[in-house]
Amino acid sequence: MKKLLTIVALMVLGATTSFAQLGLRAGVNFDNIGKDVKDELKVENKTGFHVGAVYNIDLIGSFAIEPGLYFSQKGFKLNDDDANMNYLEVPVNVKFKLLDLSVLGLDAHLGPFAALGLGGKWKSDNEEIKIFDPDEGDFNRFDFGLQMGVGAVILNKIYAGINYDMSLTKVNEDEGIKKDNLKEKNHVWMISVGLNF
Repeated sequence: MKKLLTIVALMVLGATTSFAQLGLRAGVNFDNIGKDVKDELKVENKTGFHVGAVYNIDLIGSFAIEPGLYFSQKGFKLNDDDANMNYLEVPVNVKFKLLDLSVLGLDAHLGPFAALGLGGKWKSDNEEIKIFDPDEGDFNRFDFGLQMGVGAVILNKIYAGINYDMSLTKVNEDEGIKKDNLKEKNHVWMISVGLNF
């Protein structure tokens, strides 16, 4: 019986490792919280970066599931003010393989993400406040939304892709930074490169 259990365990382990792959990712973020707020408030894009890892698990046919863990910088500019927000982000994408060759693979993916605000600052003139501090910035620490994108893998190793994070939660549910009444959502384009192992 012990031998049988050992054989089954080795078979399961072998199947899991042969159909699963770890990947490291890094790249740039282009974030915008949306449209201008009223006529006098100009919202501009903010550039940041992301770095993290994913774990691709093949399912049936051309489908796979890929959870990930990222450190991701988001933010925006509002008139002369500058907001930076750092998140720990966990996407879980379902991938569909459009092309699966030994030289080149292409996929499209879609799934939810959840993010936790680790820290951030709002800089205005000589003033600097902590965005996620309820006594200062009072921004939502939790973010949730959908991630979608496409990716390419060369020789099963080199990765390049583009994602779009569409937040479904507002940056601030209440009054935002009180002087600006900011109530928009994160919209982030992510361009990534990486390696698979």
